Amino acid sequence: MGKGTAAAYMAGNAILYHADFLDVAGDMENSSVDMVFTDPPFELTGGGMKNGKLNYKGGEVFSNCGFSTKHIAFGRWIPEVYRILKNERYFYVMSNDRNIFPIHAACMDSGFTFCELLVMDKKMTVPSSYYPKRAEFIAMYRKGGYRKLRFTGSTVLESRLPRGREKRHPTEKPVPMIEHLVRCSTLEGEVCLDPFMGSCPVGEACIKAKRRFVGAEIERRWFEASQDRIREADSNR
Repeated sequence: MGKGTAAAYMAGNAILYHADFLDVAGDMENSSVDMVFTDPPFELTGGGMKNGKLNYKGGEVFSNCGFSTKHIAFGRWIPEVYRILKNERYFYVMSNDRNIFPIHAACMDSGFTFCELLVMDKKMTVPSSYYPKRAEFIAMYRKGGYRKLRFTGSTVLESRLPRGREKRHPTEKPVPMIEHLVRCSTLEGEVCLDPFMGSCPVGEACIKAKRRFVGAEIERRWFEASQDRIREADSNR
């Protein structure tokens, strides 16, 4: 899968591309993956930023986070996700409270059916002009008809964000939470795609759940971090 011109790293059941997702997607077949989970790039809300630093109450401070691509129009990449995803399969997309509306509009325009809005309770807060923010959102969609699987838990996912040495990326999401969704939405051996993989927590979750993984990341710093993570996860299987 993916452009032959893109730098690729393969380990076990994972393929990582150092490339823009839209370049990789151009060479991916229709209906070729079983699940998509991603935390897409968008502008950070001002509440968590101070003097160019990303601040977390009780967490880390990242300065000069190194995001050269802060936003890609949802209407550009979500239709590609729809094309690549198999019928009766699921798409999960992370969002803050501001971007959930344009994400939803792009998904509806692309042909997806809305399933659920999941809430990730981060168990920590970030500053805001109004109420301090403690939650992020995961919008769940499907392509085509309903696929009966064993969905467990609830729509509120309580999961501590990675901290300290656990944290490899400033907006990294918890591997256990992702692994739970992967296990609920796919079968062993199926393929999960992350178009904006960052430091690759989705890839690690897939390896732990015995799924195959394909990911793309345009930033070299995070692509290299992804390689390290996948090597570690693969050696610990």
